Amino acid sequence: MLKEKRTQVGVALKLGAVALLVLLAGLVPYPRAFTAALCRAEAHRAAAEYGAALDAYRQAAEFDPRSPLPWQRAGEVLLVQHRFPEATEAFRRAAALGSGLPALLGLGESYAGRGDWASALQVWYHALVLAPDDTRLHLALARGSVAQAQFARAEDELVRALELDPAPAAAAQAHALLGRLLAGDDAAVEDSYATALDHLHRAGDSEMAAVLESAMEEADPSRRELLLGAAFLRNDELSLARRHFQRAISLDPASTEARAYLGYTLDRLGETVRAREVLEQALALDPEAPLVYFFLGSHNRQVGNVKEAQALLWEGLLRDPDNAGLRAEMARAFESLSDYDAAEEWYRGAVDAAPEDAGFALLLAQFYVDHVYRIEEAGLPAAQAAVALAPSEAGAHDLLGWAYCLADRPAEGEQALLQALALDPQLASAHFHLGSLYTRSGRVELARRHLQRAADLDTTGYYRQRAQLLTAELP
Repeated sequence: MLKEKRTQVGVALKLGAVALLVLLAGLVPYPRAFTAALCRAEAHRAAAEYGAALDAYRQAAEFDPRSPLPWQRAGEVLLVQHRFPEATEAFRRAAALGSGLPALLGLGESYAGRGDWASALQVWYHALVLAPDDTRLHLALARGSVAQAQFARAEDELVRALELDPAPAAAAQAHALLGRLLAGDDAAVEDSYATALDHLHRAGDSEMAAVLESAMEEADPSRRELLLGAAFLRNDELSLARRHFQRAISLDPASTEARAYLGYTLDRLGETVRAREVLEQALALDPEAPLVYFFLGSHNRQVGNVKEAQALLWEGLLRDPDNAGLRAEMARAFESLSDYDAAEEWYRGAVDAAPEDAGFALLLAQFYVDHVYRIEEAGLPAAQAAVALAPSEAGAHDLLGWAYCLADRPAEGEQALLQALALDPQLASAHFHLGSLYTRSGRVELARRHLQRAADLDTTGYYRQRAQLLTAELP
């Protein structure tokens, strides 16, 4: 939420760093091997060399099995990498060794990262007994309460956090979330909107403040809720999006658009049965709405009903034949059936329908690269077209570079991949592709360096696993 997923992972995990500074200052008589390992680990962590940092933390834990500090710090690194089950184990070890509040904060974050908000809240409420006035805990509890649609409880936690006079960064987080929660939250709608807007301004959240100001100009209250729901949906704030779409429906039960977006949001939340019910209600309200056919088709494709998905998408296309989104979704349906000829035709149709939209050009290029399909005659031109439409998009240059590599044009591939990293040095896929290129050309040290960066920076596991396999094969 609030475009701060990465920063939230690190919130409340700083006490270990304080302990480490004391330790390294020589105030605690630990063995030299232990302190040296921790020094190495901290240096690697500061450079975002997470694999090396974790190795050093493990060495430190071996040198002093009684210390919680290596496990605490390793857990924090694992959170950054989104390796949540491993982080859970690390924080449990730290807690068992006496890390206390920092371990409980991290343990809760590891559950939250897996979407297990019930367990996260349970841990954080336990921690609240130890530190009832810790602002970070109240912020964490507010986030978890929002995720579970316990909005009143979340407001209480945020008010309490602000009463504790938090540091500026924590205060901004509290104001930003409180602003979102208070938008249209009571009978005096205009007053609640004004209060919400004040909190957003205090947070420095100009983007959401602008959305709220636009919504306030809407005379139709149902439309107002629909606009806010769409804004939260764009930001992946799904629980809040659902709340506003539900409000829109309660204000206007005949709103097909609100039901369509609610169904899609429920799908994103994993509530697939309820999502289908809501989408079918929307279709019954308006059997001519292309948007509903799109969402219902997408739903069926994702649950494995591909033929039904195609039938629904076709109905949508009969009503809106130039809809690029419907064409792209039909392409995905054929792609899931491994019918690449048909998928290519539909992806090209999406590009033709929206020739200035880089997103559809990237989808087409990604299709060719993912399946190593017609790379030279079609994949390369598609990737070049994507770069032309989005020259500042690192992912487009990454796609082009890998397409060149697959076409056995390594010099051009290297140039494009280096450009991708110039635009985004943290792009794990570009590091992996460049490491793969260097592996093929025998440049072992360069290959090792970029494969390690891919493994360090990847938060999905996809590139990390492949990078580790390639690294193991290097001489």
